[in-house]
Amino acid sequence: MQTLKAKNSYHHGDLHEALLEAAEKQLEEEGPAGLSLRKLGRVLGVTPGAPYRHFEDKDALLAALATLGFRRLRATMVDGQGQRVDGEERCRRAGIGYLTFASKHPELFRLMFGWNPAREVPELREAGDAAFEAFAESLRACEEQGLLQQSALSAGLLAWSAVHGAAFLMIDDRLGGCDVGKDPEAVLNSIHQSLWAGIGKPSAH
Repeated sequence: MQTLKAKNSYHHGDLHEALLEAAEKQLEEEGPAGLSLRKLGRVLGVTPGAPYRHFEDKDALLAALATLGFRRLRATMVDGQGQRVDGEERCRRAGIGYLTFASKHPELFRLMFGWNPAREVPELREAGDAAFEAFAESLRACEEQGLLQQSALSAGLLAWSAVHGAAFLMIDDRLGGCDVGKDPEAVLNSIHQSLWAGIGKPSAH
């Protein structure tokens, strides 16, 4: 990596954001094992101790990245739903958003769901809950429209399990035999009909 800015050119808030940006790039290139606060300091051209004024240790940095990831995941799902009023379509578009995020940020996605912080991080838990809530909102819309054959909570567990599993199969390149490649919409469409058959009322499709 090349130095992104000259030493001492960062304001306090700028360095915090620069560290997160550089850390995410490093994470996608090298995975969590390759992430280092000292390495980030060298990349950004700041003193070795400067990153530690923003993140106590690597665990704190990983927690901040995962929190950022969940917030982006929620935004991607919400933006994907747009102003659609049809509950089933909202659900489908939220699923596409979920898979789109995973395909664009595979290592961040793995971090979000495969790593646990050494200490309690309230903002991380809140961001994760909010991301799931974006998915749940689309299921509640289906429930309000009388489209579900079970509760929104039960349907949400089934839908999330299916989409989440598909996300990992996609980023692990395990869908070669399914003729959908790594296109998020194609992957979602390939499972949507079967998934909807399990949660939607027969007359609602």
